[in-house]
Amino acid sequence: MGNAVCVRLFASLRERAGRDRAILEFDDRPSIQEVLEKVLTEFPSLDGTVFKNGRFDESYKIMSGKELVAPADFGKKLSEATLAILPPVSGG
Repeated sequence: MGNAVCVRLFASLRERAGRDRAILEFDDRPSIQEVLEKVLTEFPSLDGTVFKNGRFDESYKIMSGKELVAPADFGKKLSEATLAILPPVSGG
């Protein structure tokens, strides 16, 4: 049986992808990097935002469950079934 990961997208990401979430299937428990790579494959419209030339733009934030994940930890296996991609916050 595979491992399903729910990827949640917010604000402008939701608009670009055309939906607010996707369920991605993996054979084994994936790393955060593997999930992000599959997100780019599933949503090529996110290239140039979350991803620039295939690389993660660190102005975006990744949450695994309720924990923020630093890019240095993207190689770790995902511990939660939900991953959220948050766009940069602006305002004043």
